[in-house]
Amino acid sequence: MEKTKTSPLSFIKKWCYDKRLYFLVFFLPVAIMFSAYAFFKIHPIGDSSVLVLDLNGQYVYYYEQFRDAFHGNGSFIYNWSRNLSGEMFGVFAYYLASPFMLILVLLPRTMMATSILILQLAKIGTAAVTFMFFLKKISVQKPKTISLIIFPTMYALMSYMVVQLMDPMWLDGLIYLPLICWGVHRLVDEGKLVPYIVPLALMFIAHFYIGYMVGIFTFFYFCWYCLSREGRILPKKFFSRCVAFGIGTLVALMCAAFVLITVYNSLKLGKFEFTDPDFSLATQFDFLTFITKLFPMSYDTVYPEGMPMIYCGTAVLILVPLFFMNDRITMKEKTSTGLLTFLLVILMYIKPADMAMHGFQVPNWLPYRYSFIFSFLMIVMAFRAFENLEGITAKNIGGIFFGLMVFLFWCERENYSHFQLFETKTSETGDTTNVIQGIWVSMIALAAYFALIYLIKKYPKSKAVCIVMVGVLAVELFANSADTIDKIDTDVAYSKYTSYEPYMTQTRNAVSMMKEYDPSLFYRMEATFHRTVNDPIGTGYKGISHSSSTMNAPALMMLHKLGYAYGGHYTKYDGTTFMTDALFDIKYLMDKTGNTSFVGTRVKVPEEYKLTTEYTEGDATYKFYNNPNALGLGMVSSPSIEDVSLSEDNPFENQNMVFNALAGTTKEYFTKIPVINSEMENVSTSQLTDGHTKYFPTDTSIAECHIDYVVKMDKDSYLYMYLPTKYERSCNVWIQDEDDYMDGSEPMEYAGQFFVGDNYSIMNLGKFYEGQELRIRITVANDDNEAYWKDQLFYTFDYDSFAQTCADMQKNVLEVTSFKDTYLEGTVNAENDGSVLFTTIPYENGWTITVNGKKVTAEKSLDSLITIPLEQGENKITMKFSPDYWKVSLIITGFGVVLLVLIFLFEYKRGKVMKKVLAKANFTAENSENATTPVINDTTDTTDEPLRIYRPDNDDDEKLRHINEMMKNILGEDEDSGKNDK
Repeated sequence: MEKTKTSPLSFIKKWCYDKRLYFLVFFLPVAIMFSAYAFFKIHPIGDSSVLVLDLNGQYVYYYEQFRDAFHGNGSFIYNWSRNLSGEMFGVFAYYLASPFMLILVLLPRTMMATSILILQLAKIGTAAVTFMFFLKKISVQKPKTISLIIFPTMYALMSYMVVQLMDPMWLDGLIYLPLICWGVHRLVDEGKLVPYIVPLALMFIAHFYIGYMVGIFTFFYFCWYCLSREGRILPKKFFSRCVAFGIGTLVALMCAAFVLITVYNSLKLGKFEFTDPDFSLATQFDFLTFITKLFPMSYDTVYPEGMPMIYCGTAVLILVPLFFMNDRITMKEKTSTGLLTFLLVILMYIKPADMAMHGFQVPNWLPYRYSFIFSFLMIVMAFRAFENLEGITAKNIGGIFFGLMVFLFWCERENYSHFQLFETKTSETGDTTNVIQGIWVSMIALAAYFALIYLIKKYPKSKAVCIVMVGVLAVELFANSADTIDKIDTDVAYSKYTSYEPYMTQTRNAVSMMKEYDPSLFYRMEATFHRTVNDPIGTGYKGISHSSSTMNAPALMMLHKLGYAYGGHYTKYDGTTFMTDALFDIKYLMDKTGNTSFVGTRVKVPEEYKLTTEYTEGDATYKFYNNPNALGLGMVSSPSIEDVSLSEDNPFENQNMVFNALAGTTKEYFTKIPVINSEMENVSTSQLTDGHTKYFPTDTSIAECHIDYVVKMDKDSYLYMYLPTKYERSCNVWIQDEDDYMDGSEPMEYAGQFFVGDNYSIMNLGKFYEGQELRIRITVANDDNEAYWKDQLFYTFDYDSFAQTCADMQKNVLEVTSFKDTYLEGTVNAENDGSVLFTTIPYENGWTITVNGKKVTAEKSLDSLITIPLEQGENKITMKFSPDYWKVSLIITGFGVVLLVLIFLFEYKRGKVMKKVLAKANFTAENSENATTPVINDTTDTTDEPLRIYRPDNDDDEKLRHINEMMKNILGEDEDSGKNDK
């Protein structure tokens, strides 16, 4: 009979039907989470968005840039919109390496916020699918259908997942963890490496940081499985499996080397020194509070003092104790699993151990970033107990239920702030309502699961009970997800959708218009407004403002010492002066009128900058002002610029030093003016040993607490202020003409805040005339009722002298003749021998530089910027960014992939493929046809058997025998493993 051909459509229908349970498991948690988002009115349902915390301030902008690079409008390797410029390897590996990023680049740009929502839901569904796959594979018998629905759904909507939707790149860990653990099973049971190597390598590629945590747990899981599996594992076999585990891990690391090596070099630029960790022994929580986090609606905070996010379903709380009471689960498995669970708790409980899990750093917000591993283990134990309900009694279930209810009553007495009976909500109209909270929901859920587990034990084939259980679980997970979203909004606030769009589209269009208006190959631009400091990288202009965990620390510190706003991992175009605008080639300053959202008050367009063009879209008009003093990407200087050392306390003198060194002058562009009078009201002071003065209220019952400084202008000029400190405490600044103050006719004018984050930078107090006396008031305005600074610096600026110097310097600036993100060419004329080209490109390894065709070594100025030695006369400069470590990483990855392919060929179908490959390569000569293929006796229990290696019968085939022996040693095959090969 002829076989009937199956049409592609029929095949797809059959495949979808066969995999219907996977589809159900994918879409069930997705539907629950989307319903929770809809309840909170997340766009497209309402005006809220998924943008919150770093997802709002950082990641979405990287997604915008990644989309540009993907479509050919930028580079994956280097970017000129981050803190002057910098490599993008670290940003890619830290935030963008997940394959799910394709969702963001393939959907329309105007859908970015919605695309992120789709990405989040896709990761939730995929995590459920991989966990279901894992549960099916580890089950000795075919698992209950209800088990394959409820436990993956719990896994996909554990509290960690719901909270960390704000950090989408971490969620790949929940997707790959079940696959990696299944790979460990295959390695131990069968000696196969490929099922272990592939998901582990993908995990390291998707996110090295979470991959590091998963990798540590994988070792623990490997040891656990060797100890807990049925049967006795011989020491020799255990050793061989350890060797195979090590080899598999090494190959996975090699395959991911193109990410791991590049991100390591990126982190060396500053992230490793970002914190000064304290490894002293300490504990981090009490265990009873820890247990409360296992219950629903127990979100506390994402601040550093937060507890682990470990809730994964109320049913788990009943089933995990039943796991240890179950007669059908071996004592060996119970003991080893209990030890592994205890180890995970200790890792969270002991501070140095927790820091080790975080890469020997203290997490900056969002602590216990690996707590999903604990939830994973809890759900696996619950699954094992649920699959073996025959091994427990009704008394066991009732006893656990009673104990948990007693604990909940005790929690109510303790009055935990994050775990209560009710929460009082106040509406916009002022009405108050009581909303049930975690304790009540837990009691209801426990009662429901107590009854349902008992009924499933008694009526295991009842579909009605199973449907009810799925419904109860869906309601519980919806309630927990919606409550978590609401509490996150209270804690750190979700952004409105309308705060992102149309702002981003309008700003991007305005920038594009400006690029068409001035098509020069290179110039920088900044703005008087910022939605966040990552506006430049998100909207496509070359700027100074940027925030990232993978930062070039020396460049950021240099910008800080010159007076810009700085926050450890970010800088902002706030605190700028004429001099820094010229130095860093800020050719255009963008202002906005009409819709003035995000327009600040600290950065003002100087009257010396002239309006060049403008762009209107919707209710916003973007105006572009030209800076006549911009000095290009680089300028000729004497070598003395390399000797300039910036101080930490005086950005004005730092700017004077830099500019004089570059221009070869000795002028005072900034001039310090003295304080002619100072007054304090309700202020006491004390002197610290490090030079700081502490200011604090004499009487805390009096609200007013301020210090007044009176200064006299020495010229017509802008007046700048800076208060150097290491201890930032927020203060308010006010200013008024001294005569007006004495008259008392008008109130003082509010100038803004000083200190703390964006506000700790040079403050431009306005433009005043020579001889004018001004009163500057600083009020202590923080909860600590204190402020510290070393000195009060007031400076004026000689603009005319500065502008003349700039005009002279512009004759010897780098003329860029060719520009790409990773390559540029330019020419510059050096009048004197020994001159250098001072550039505003941050120094880092990877630049190859030639001068007149000769390779030169880059030097460093201001501890952070590239300086290039020049020859006298005309110089042709080329600069190419292609780090050696990038090439090395690709080579190592190539070797890793080759090893993976070789291992696959040996493992696939017991080496049949490798036999054919070797035969075609003429390794087996004419005897290859006589080689036999091993057949496994179906009656033999191969659960604990290692991988079979193809064994030739012809003893003359030495080459093939040698290769097989080598692979046998690598994979740890026993000497007698071929006894069943007949």
